[in-house]
Amino acid sequence: MSKQIKSMTGFGKSRWEGDQATISCEIKALNGRYFEADIRLPRYLGEMDALIRKKLGEMLERGTVSVSYSIRWEDTRPPEERVQVNLEVAQSHYAAMKKISDSLSIPMNDPLRDIIRVPDVINTGDKEVPEELKSKVLEVTLEAATQLNEFRITEGRATGEKLKELVKSISDDLTIIEHEEDNRREALRERVYGNVLEHVKESNIDENRLEQEILLYLDKWDIAEEKQRLGQHIKYFNETLDKEPTGRKLNFISQEMGREMNTLGVKSNYFLMQERVVQMKEKLEQIKEQVLNIV
Repeated sequence: MSKQIKSMTGFGKSRWEGDQATISCEIKALNGRYFEADIRLPRYLGEMDALIRKKLGEMLERGTVSVSYSIRWEDTRPPEERVQVNLEVAQSHYAAMKKISDSLSIPMNDPLRDIIRVPDVINTGDKEVPEELKSKVLEVTLEAATQLNEFRITEGRATGEKLKELVKSISDDLTIIEHEEDNRREALRERVYGNVLEHVKESNIDENRLEQEILLYLDKWDIAEEKQRLGQHIKYFNETLDKEPTGRKLNFISQEMGREMNTLGVKSNYFLMQERVVQMKEKLEQIKEQVLNIV
């Protein structure tokens, strides 16, 4: 069964509005080797972090993900319980500040402003979050993740078409290289003859021995295996692209393609082929850039 190509970058948003609450969630995803999530839940929903992280990891697989929330809901607590003041902490800080002021003969300027900034002097207390609200937060989060995945699939489809074009172009280059093989072998043969004739008289040449040396020379620079392996890697890349387009696997295959191209360029020892290999490697770099953005 074929699997759709998904880009690693994308955006998803979801919103739910009820009688007593409004919840919205935005998820942004960027490239990443693994799944990493920055989940910005309100403090009173902190216990949901692990569950949301697990669900998103299963849905999104890879990428650096940022999840933000906007939650408004009616606070049913009595007014006197919504804001709490810890007078003991405030008095202790005031006494300490006054002692320092008296000891150093430094006047205190607006001590109230400094005291109310002290942690735990003023707080809003912990809200009692209804279970139905938690369920809606999770539901909205997963809907935003679904929207993100749909965005990724749309982007991935375009990436897949681009990859197929580049791989097809590399395959065409390989065909051109194969058509140049006879010309390359003849050029290498002439080069050997030319080098020999520069140093010895033609009448002293042992034709049989020279032909054997030429065959050994040509065998040393034979590129049949490199061409075959590169062709196999291209085929495997296309098959993976159609059936199992995971970024890691395509990246490994492209690395193998690069190794064969490098060897092909060195061993061909023929300018027209080396020029074609340079063009292939340029397209391979584009492939690697595209593959880095696939989940």
